[in-house]
Amino acid sequence: MASSRRRFLELGTIAAIGGLASASGVGATQSDGEGDEGDDPEVTVTARQEPGDAVYWVLPGERRLSPSVFGTAENPRRGTDLLEARIEQAQGLPSPLGEAVPQLLADLPFLVAAPDEAREPIEDDDSIAQQRLTEPTLYSDEAEVTSGSFEITYEDHQPYDLPGAPGETTDTVALEAQFTDPAGNEYRIDHDHVIQPPIPGYETGGGVLTDGSLHGITGTGSPLFPQVYTYGASWGVGHLEVNGERATEEGMRVVHLMTTATVRDERYRMVLDDELPLAPAETIAGQIHHTHGVVLPIRPTPDGPVYDPVPTAFELPNGETQPFIHAMWEQDEIVEGPFADWEFPGDGGETPADGDDGTDTQADIRLVGETSGWQGAAPDTIAGTENPTLSLEAGTEYTLVWENGDGLQHNFAIEDESGEDVLETDLLGEEGATQSATFTASAEMAEYYCQVHPNSMRGTIDV
Repeated sequence: MASSRRRFLELGTIAAIGGLASASGVGATQSDGEGDEGDDPEVTVTARQEPGDAVYWVLPGERRLSPSVFGTAENPRRGTDLLEARIEQAQGLPSPLGEAVPQLLADLPFLVAAPDEAREPIEDDDSIAQQRLTEPTLYSDEAEVTSGSFEITYEDHQPYDLPGAPGETTDTVALEAQFTDPAGNEYRIDHDHVIQPPIPGYETGGGVLTDGSLHGITGTGSPLFPQVYTYGASWGVGHLEVNGERATEEGMRVVHLMTTATVRDERYRMVLDDELPLAPAETIAGQIHHTHGVVLPIRPTPDGPVYDPVPTAFELPNGETQPFIHAMWEQDEIVEGPFADWEFPGDGGETPADGDDGTDTQADIRLVGETSGWQGAAPDTIAGTENPTLSLEAGTEYTLVWENGDGLQHNFAIEDESGEDVLETDLLGEEGATQSATFTASAEMAEYYCQVHPNSMRGTIDV
């Protein structure tokens, strides 16, 4: 009872790390969405997205590095030195946690840093980034359009992390999330309970954070993600169902949800810290917020948290299954929360792109552009066909008019057999708006596509 303050904090830290070592964790009873005292939460944020709106499955890939966050090759920041410092901090924990947590950071260094040896220079004078991280992470620009829906309520009862086991928090989350991967496999996240992650340097607001900033230089969340205004975010553990069956029988995984200002631009690149904030017209879906659902390859065990790939069903080109999940709901709605009704200054609606004159244009070909594919509208030979083959005669001039069918950013481009573009239009992101393109058919034309969604919106040209 006469323990000193230092000893109390030591015990709190030990308990915090140890709690994550348990598969069920202290505080699992919080999963019913009510705090122990039954008090109303200080802040509630609810976000949702209905089926039929845009969902993206983020693929592993490279990440451009912001010089304001990561420095330069001559003067690196948040690199190997920071990683080693965080590992040294974790080594001070008692056994076996003093081995488990440092090993986790060694296996997943991108939780806290971008190691110097994983960086390469970018040879592009027009890029803000001078370096890129070549090892694949979940913060890439590569993504495929899929489907799904979600609803989440973040209940923020406490403003900052407190000593104790991760589950000993009054913060709660209620989550329903379903989505597919690019191969059509179906996923559902079974969220169990909120935790305060015991990562050195993290401050997670008690496991649920509202109306604040994350990532970048904040110290909370990977610095590979830009520092971003966050309406609501949560850290927890839960199970994953794949195609109707539990895929995580051997142990839960860490689940991170956050509803943030939009960090994907009109071409779906994850922008750098220096490029935020994005105006609605600069985003993929024309809105200022979206929601991220991440299942990390971290499994709690009796000996501490360990790296363990998420058992997805999506096979990558290298023959391995993707070891993490990063789902993006791009057309979400904030039902309740701080600044839910706030509008971007000067946003009076999107200005139509140059050439948005298709309504009164006499068209030889008409298409409707949707993320799932180009839908044929005219002539009758292609009407109702997805990504129809365009049969053209060499030397003949054609006018093609397409309509934006879903409010996401699209354009119309034609490429030759080598993949070089021979025609491209501006991006158009206003639902119902039309755009025309006039061109003379030639034998070099091989395929037409949308440069933002080149895999799903692609069809053959037969000249």
